[in-house]
Amino acid sequence: MNGRVVLAYSGALASSVALRRLAGTGAEVIAVTVDVGRGDALATVRERALACGAAEALVVDARDEFAERYCLPALRANALHGPLLPALTRPLLAEHLVRAAERHGATAVAHDLAAADRAGVDAGVAALAPHPTVLPPDHEPPRTRHDLRGRAARPGPVRTGPAYSVPADTCEVVVTFDRGVPVALDGETVTAFQAIRELDLKAGRHTVRGVRQALGALALTTAHRELETVTLEHETARFKRQVDRRWGELVRDGQWSSPLRHALDGFLETTRRHVTGEVRLLLHDGRATVTGLRREQAPHDHAPAGRGWGHPHDQSKRDQG
Repeated sequence: MNGRVVLAYSGALASSVALRRLAGTGAEVIAVTVDVGRGDALATVRERALACGAAEALVVDARDEFAERYCLPALRANALHGPLLPALTRPLLAEHLVRAAERHGATAVAHDLAAADRAGVDAGVAALAPHPTVLPPDHEPPRTRHDLRGRAARPGPVRTGPAYSVPADTCEVVVTFDRGVPVALDGETVTAFQAIRELDLKAGRHTVRGVRQALGALALTTAHRELETVTLEHETARFKRQVDRRWGELVRDGQWSSPLRHALDGFLETTRRHVTGEVRLLLHDGRATVTGLRREQAPHDHAPAGRGWGHPHDQSKRDQG
């Protein structure tokens, strides 16, 4: 095809194959890489994209944007965990693809995502602008990794990313929340992205390949959910569990821009104002266990908020019905 195309480019093998395929059709390809947590692993991605035939290659540092605009809303819904993290990146990727298309005058955008992930990006592009066109994926993808390497290697090599790191020792950390937002770890002020990253590092499973801060995200969700049990009013907490489930379903199904998701955000915004306190976590074996809670007084009760730590099993638990 002729014309200019913006391609979501990860630097991985399949993405490089897609870039070469598009460039081979005569298209002028603008490769866009959106960094939501890979950091140093992106140092060579731009050079790799240019070597694979891109006319231009852009690397966008969206780590803080992703944490503030996507991870925090997910945390309020207790939906910030491994299975949902990839779905949260799709609307962000769509936004940056549309921005690049408008800036560079592209008539189409493309990506090599699997069918399960395409909906989030395609819906995001459609919600932001009726143009550009979203190109369909390669209808005859190679069936083996050997085939992928053969197609990607013309001309020049395509390197794969680094391996995952090794688990570290068990450790304990105190997470401070202010109105549902993690603001400190062990008394040190952090941003939302830093909270996820540091908890991932402390858990010993930090990785620089893609959006894989799964343990840090899960630890935050575990802490947030437990703090809600002692800060939210009983009926509010009970109804919120239904909202949490529906919110997660919408994001998983690529409906980030849906009116219902925005409406549910309004409810979650009202509940987060009460979720303030500290949670002590034990990180071990890839898991996060709450070992202590300390909260400010909730507005709906008259009991004094204790200054000491309370064990989560000693707190009055909410009805799980």
